[in-house]
Amino acid sequence: MLVFFFYSVSIFSQTIIPNFQISNGQIIFDTSTAYVRSNFTPLQTILLYYDQLNGPLANIAFYNLAGNIVLFIPFGFFIPLLWKKYRGWRIMHIVAFAIPLFIEGTQYFIGRSIDVDDVLLNAIAIVIGFMLFKIFRRLRKMSTPK
Repeated sequence: MLVFFFYSVSIFSQTIIPNFQISNGQIIFDTSTAYVRSNFTPLQTILLYYDQLNGPLANIAFYNLAGNIVLFIPFGFFIPLLWKKYRGWRIMHIVAFAIPLFIEGTQYFIGRSIDVDDVLLNAIAIVIGFMLFKIFRRLRKMSTPK
């Protein structure tokens, strides 16, 4: 539970806290260009990054796509591990969209850029984590003596 707590705090600290800088001892939040950088068209950013995987921006494209997936897999694994009521496919699909929608929705209201493709990639990651949980649970049941 403690590992999941620290994981969640680290994810939310990187996604929910507004962009800021400290100038003359004051915290200044940067919300000037957030709405310009927002994407509401599904697959636009994913396809842009996919096209760049062999281009000059390959590292940025790879880390953005992989990061949006890898960083959210633990949600799909830890949530059903810690709470039994989240062990069904339907509820975890709802959770898989609810968490990234909450993050992106919050980013919209605090002036950070938002991207519908982040919701898709994060939701896919949570479902992958849930599938890993199901595999882990099945392997554990098979290995325990009866």
